[in-house]
Amino acid sequence: MYATSPAGRPGVAAIESTRATPAAFDVSVLALLDHGSAMPLWMQLAERLAAPIRARQAALAGLALPTEARCMAHFGVSRPTVRQAMAHLVASGLVSRGRGKGTFVAPERLNHDVSMAFEDEMRASRRRIRFALLSRMLHPAPEAVRASLGLADGAEVECVERLRFLDDEVFAFEQRFVSPDLGRRITTRMLERMAIISLLTEALGQPPARIVNTVRCLPAGPRIARLLGVGARTPLLETEHVYFAASGSAVLHGSVRFHGDRFQFTLDTPIRFTR
Repeated sequence: MYATSPAGRPGVAAIESTRATPAAFDVSVLALLDHGSAMPLWMQLAERLAAPIRARQAALAGLALPTEARCMAHFGVSRPTVRQAMAHLVASGLVSRGRGKGTFVAPERLNHDVSMAFEDEMRASRRRIRFALLSRMLHPAPEAVRASLGLADGAEVECVERLRFLDDEVFAFEQRFVSPDLGRRITTRMLERMAIISLLTEALGQPPARIVNTVRCLPAGPRIARLLGVGARTPLLETEHVYFAASGSAVLHGSVRFHGDRFQFTLDTPIRFTR
């Protein structure tokens, strides 16, 4: 069992309230591990540390975790056990590591229900979204864009690049491709102010009817890393998408790259079962 605070929240008393000390937790108030349990020690240790983080992750983001040596001394475990527990917390998105800097409570991951527009979901949770237009220009359509938009070889498209900010922190890089005809109906003011679904609704005169999304993890190239303020080759979450009009024709091919440790998707999909 983990320690419980007077308020009844798990392990909150284990969290130090300031950044003046090198550790976010006073591990001495966390319950010891059960060495006779069938649950592996690394898993028990991960749960001891995870409980107070889950209780207050947003408030604790950036605070340091106890050192490996401190965990080894208090819980009576080996260094590999501590490292396996920490790796599990990293994979769970609860903590992050900086080379030579230590292990810290990670910012809380934003959850996105893909049935809703991301911007609408964030505004509903009282988060502020804004955009910074980086560029818009005509150039020959890449092969994947030609295929998805049904364009002929050598056709030109308008490429629009923006940064997306969440509460004034850069959060995502957007790249969108549209036909020149549609591009002429999209003003710079729209690009500086509107989320993509609202923008397409304004330009098309009706909302887009369908979107096909492909989600993958990609390393950040030098330019994207610089724009998002991350290290080169940092894993980024990318959504590549095609928007379709009510007529069934594809109207936009694009991608958005997010901080991989700050974002997750939720999909609630009926299961189709055939024998």
